[in-house]
Amino acid sequence: MQRLPPGDLDNMVVVGEGGFGLVYRAWSRTLGMEIALKKCVQQRHDGSKLEDLMKERDLMHKANFTYVLRLLAVYENSNGECREYGLVMEYMPHGSLHTLFNKIPDVPWALRFRILHQVALGMNYLHHVLVPPIVHQDLKPRNVLLNKVLDVQLTDFGLSKTLTSASTYSTGGTLAYMPPEALEDVNYKPSKAFDVYSFGILTWSVLSGQEPYSDCIQVTQSMLKEYAGQIDLAVEDALSRLKDLNTQEKQGPSFVGLSAANVTTGTSGGFRHCLRMLNDTIDGPPPIVSSASPDVSNNVERTAGQVNSIRKIQFNAPKNAKEFIKKNFSTIVTARPYVGAILPALFSERIFNQEELSVIESSGTAENQTRNILVDVMNKGQRSSVRFLELLAEHHPSLVESLVPL
Repeated sequence: MQRLPPGDLDNMVVVGEGGFGLVYRAWSRTLGMEIALKKCVQQRHDGSKLEDLMKERDLMHKANFTYVLRLLAVYENSNGECREYGLVMEYMPHGSLHTLFNKIPDVPWALRFRILHQVALGMNYLHHVLVPPIVHQDLKPRNVLLNKVLDVQLTDFGLSKTLTSASTYSTGGTLAYMPPEALEDVNYKPSKAFDVYSFGILTWSVLSGQEPYSDCIQVTQSMLKEYAGQIDLAVEDALSRLKDLNTQEKQGPSFVGLSAANVTTGTSGGFRHCLRMLNDTIDGPPPIVSSASPDVSNNVERTAGQVNSIRKIQFNAPKNAKEFIKKNFSTIVTARPYVGAILPALFSERIFNQEELSVIESSGTAENQTRNILVDVMNKGQRSSVRFLELLAEHHPSLVESLVPL
C-alpha cells in the first residue's frame, strides 16, 4: 500500500466529518491530483478508532472494482502522543447521490436507472465475486458518490463485514435503510439480505425522489409525548408503526415497474436477481410517467452540466486499437461493463450479424458476453476495434479512463 510522504498534501480543507474524525479535500503532490482524505487523530493509549479505520482500509483495498471507490494511498503522521492516520481516495467533486437530488430535483430517468444499475453492479461484485464476500451494511444515498462523469463510486466501508464462518457480527447502518428484523432482534446477524433490503429502499428513494420514512421524526416526537414515562410501551408502539410504514413503503412507485417490494430480503438471487430485473426494465418499454414527473427527454449530459459543467472525456482511439484491446483485455472483462447499449449499436452498424449477436447474448454472464465481444471485434480488425472503444468510452467513460495506454 502506497504511503504519502510527509508534507505531500497541500490546501487541506475540511469538507465533512464522521465518528472516526474529519474528511479533507486536498492536493497530493505525489499523486498529482485532488484527493479526499479520511483522517483519524488518535491518542496513543486509545486506538479503537484507528483500528476501525484500518479495517476499512483493508476492505477497500480488497474491493477493487469500477463502481467501488478506490483506495489510492494511506496517510500517516505522528506528533508526540498523537498519531494521525488517513485513507486517501479520489475527490468526488459532485458529492453523493443525496447531493445530486438536493441540487437537481428533476433528475432524468436515464440517469436514475444508470445509477441504480451501477450500484447493483458494485454490490454484485462485493457479494458474488469477492471471496469471502463483503456485506456493506450502510447502503444509502450519502454513501453512493458520483465522479466527474456521474458514474457511481460506492463508499464508506466503516460498518462493512466479510462473511466467513468465523465472523463475529455487530449490526450497524442507517435506520431507514435497515430491515425490520435488524431492529427487532438484538442477536440479528447481518447477511447479504441486509444489503439487498437497503438497495430496495434506495431504489424507492431514487425513483420517487423522496426520503424514506420522512415523517419518522414527527411520529417519534408524538409518541414520546403520548407515552411520557412509559418508554417500554413507546418502543413497542414504535416498532409496530415502523412495520406499518415499511409495508407502505415497500409497495413502492408502481409507475416504473421496479419497486422496493421486488428487491427485499425475500429475494433468493440477491444482487444477481436485482441486476436481471434492472436489465429487463432498461431493455423493456419506457416507463409511464405522470404529468408531474420530470421531462424524460432530459439526458445525462444536461444533468451533468447543471451540477457543475462536467467534462466529457476526450477519447481518441489509438492507432492500433486491436493491440490496445488486447493489452487491456483482462481489465475490461473483469469490469463487466453493461453492454446492453453497445451490442445493438454494433449490430445496427453491421459490425455484428444476427447470428453473432445471438451467440453473444446467449453466452450467459456479463463477463462472458464482454469476453466474446472483445474476441470478435479484434478478429474483425481495426475498424471494428475502434468502434467498440468509441462505444465503450461513450457508455463507460470511467472504465476507459482507467485503461493502460499503448
